Amino acid sequence: MSAMDHYKVFYRAVKTGSLTKAAEELYMTQPSASYAIRQLEEQLGAKLLVRRSKGVEPTGEGRVLFDYVERAFGLLQAGERKIGEMKSYGAGIVRLGASDSLCKHYVLPLLESFRARYPGIRIQLSHGKSEDIAKRLAEGAVDCGIVHLPAGDGARITASRPIRDCFAAGPAFAELAAKPIEWRELARQPFVLLSASSRTRTFLRAWMQSHGAEIEPDIELGSVDLLVEFAAKNIGVCFVTRDFIRRELESGELIEIRTVEPIPERSIGVVSAPGASLSIAASLFVDELSRHIASG
Repeated sequence: MSAMDHYKVFYRAVKTGSLTKAAEELYMTQPSASYAIRQLEEQLGAKLLVRRSKGVEPTGEGRVLFDYVERAFGLLQAGERKIGEMKSYGAGIVRLGASDSLCKHYVLPLLESFRARYPGIRIQLSHGKSEDIAKRLAEGAVDCGIVHLPAGDGARITASRPIRDCFAAGPAFAELAAKPIEWRELARQPFVLLSASSRTRTFLRAWMQSHGAEIEPDIELGSVDLLVEFAAKNIGVCFVTRDFIRRELESGELIEIRTVEPIPERSIGVVSAPGASLSIAASLFVDELSRHIASG
């Protein structure tokens, strides 16, 4: 019989006022219950219960101990209830990492339906560039993330999908959209681009260098939404993931500029740390986000 069993006997004996009832509730014999109390008293070096004609009652030391034991068992029961809630997806926390743009266009559509189905699960969003999210994942600061691939060493990819980038500008640049244009003509235009350290800008730089071309932007911005707004105001040509500007292209606020040499596809993916022990809530979210991303 473990020390925890001794405390259970003591707790039920005080609650019921009877060692016999305590033994019955714990499915043990009355001698076993009496032995558990003796063991606990010897361990603590104090008399805990006294026998009366109608049962048992705690001594002064027993009442002090009971206050602590009652609180301890209350916490254990609360913990068991919480685990039960988590198993039924009634509680839990998911720590998600994503850039603002990836979250807005690929995660937000899922979040609305997920929160409606699992209102007890909290989503804690940590935003940043793909490299930042991969680092937080490795450090255990987030459970999962959605990033531009490749994700770096140590990340487990649970789903991926291709994305296509494009050049776009406001109506003032309409003549450039008449037909695919050469690099030399495109490079002469004013550009509004994301910051040099962004994954999108790194991809663009590498691709252009492979064609012997360079672009020096007139303006650098840290927000895709601001980038799109500047381009729509005819400030310059932007380079952005096409999914991000689908509405603006359909409405005519932006016009796509095609190049003679097609822009290669990139990929985004849902990542989690390999071998990580995800919570029940986090595992559920990763599965749902992975299906959402893979289905496109």
